[in-house]
Amino acid sequence: MRKSLEDIKHMVSKRPYNGTIPEELKPYNYYIADGGHSIMCVLECHLREAKESSMDDYELPVPVKYVLRNGWSVEGDYIIVDAPYEMPLGLMVEEKYYEW
Repeated sequence: MRKSLEDIKHMVSKRPYNGTIPEELKPYNYYIADGGHSIMCVLECHLREAKESSMDDYELPVPVKYVLRNGWSVEGDYIIVDAPYEMPLGLMVEEKYYEW
């Protein structure tokens, strides 16, 4: 389990995803009770801050469908995605990307 999930491990499982996920994303694929099928990612808008402190503190679940449709990059042991984020609400991804 990813270090970023330790505080919510009671809400996390490794359920099989119904679609196809590239091999490089499989280790980051989790099912989060309140977020559905997700890939653990660091958002591009937080990348500079994350590098200066702790990447684990900035890693969050992003819907699999969003990551697959919008692309990603790999930096070390982290998946980086460009997704909208707004404080204090958090990730601002359209509902159509969530899969349960």
